[in-house]
This record gives sequence, C-alpha cells and structure tokens, in this order.
Amino acid sequence: MPRCIIFCGRPVEEADLLGLRREAGDLVVGADSGYLTARRLGVPPDLILGDFDSAPMPQAAGNVEVHPAHKDETDCVLAVDAGLSRGFTDFVILGGTGGRLDHTVANLQTLGYLAGRGARGELRDRDCWARVVRDETVTIPRGAFLGEGAYLSLFALGGTCIVTETGVEYPLDRYPLSPFYPLGVSNHILNTAVITAEGTLLVMLCRSN
Repeated sequence: MPRCIIFCGRPVEEADLLGLRREAGDLVVGADSGYLTARRLGVPPDLILGDFDSAPMPQAAGNVEVHPAHKDETDCVLAVDAGLSRGFTDFVILGGTGGRLDHTVANLQTLGYLAGRGARGELRDRDCWARVVRDETVTIPRGAFLGEGAYLSLFALGGTCIVTETGVEYPLDRYPLSPFYPLGVSNHILNTAVITAEGTLLVMLCRSN
C-alpha cells in the first residue's frame, strides 16, 4: 500500500530509517526544515510545506506550500492533512521525536488524529516506534521494528481503554487501562504480542539504552 512519508524538523540519520525504503506510489513530504533532512538522506520530497520559521525558504517550483507562522496546525499536521486529502491512509513520520517535549507529545497526538480518521500512522526513530490504535487488534512479532530487547508499552488515550494483551511477560485480559496510571509500561514480547484495544491506545516499542 502506498504510504505518505513525512520528514519533520528533528534530526534524522540513516539509522532512523530502520530499513524504510521509498516505494512506487509513496508520497514524501518535507514539513518545514524536514525537507532539508529528506534531501540529505537521498529521499527528495514530492511536497514541501510549512511556515519555514526554522529553515530557509526552499527554492523549488510547483511543490512548495507556504503557510503563515500564526496558525493553529503544526507543520506535521499540515503534512498529514496533505496526505489525507490525496487519499493516503498509511503514514510514516520521521524526525518527530526528541528535542522539545511538547513537539513530541503533539506528534503522538497526531497519531491519534490519524486513527480517528481511519488512517494508520507510525512515528519512528532509531530508539522508538509508536502507533495509535482504536477499536482494533495489532500483532507485533518479537524483534519487530527495533530488534531484540525493545520494551513494549501501552497507554490509554482519551479515556479508559479495555485491553487484552497476550504473548507478553505481563498479559492482560480485558483490563480497563486508565490514562492516569502507567500500568502498561515496559513489557516484554515473548514471541508475538497480540493486542486488542476497545478504545484508543498508544502502542510503543522503545529500545533499552
């Protein structure tokens, strides 16, 4: 399935791509200074957009959208909306973690924004992978995305989420996971984790440093 691959403003290195390769039909979007990163890594963006408060105005014709600095949407949300308007339902966000904590939280919320619109979004870097699921089941094999030893954590969003989790060291059986208590943090996948969410759930893999 073609994906919308978004480069945000935080530094991204080759290792952060985690084997991600551009495929036919993919749309690559550089959000503000993310377009510089995409070009440096040899993934030229099809679309560049943002307010360019953190990067020079790109010199390109036909594929640049300039937005005012005084706006409600983050540059990442603008990029997501551009992908949604073009019919994409599968999103990968790079350069959206680290640095300012508020920006990282905003990008995690953007995953929820995508889930609410029936789309799938992943936020990736070399140490973390995140996805928001809503009323669905997700399967994660041991070693997926980050290799062996990554911790699996679950966080309820927007209210209590009923969670069933198998194939892990600490399983759950229709447990009401609260957004106000971190019971789902730092689990271990034994073989293949199968997670069913009745509600909205943030699923994260984090590498142990």
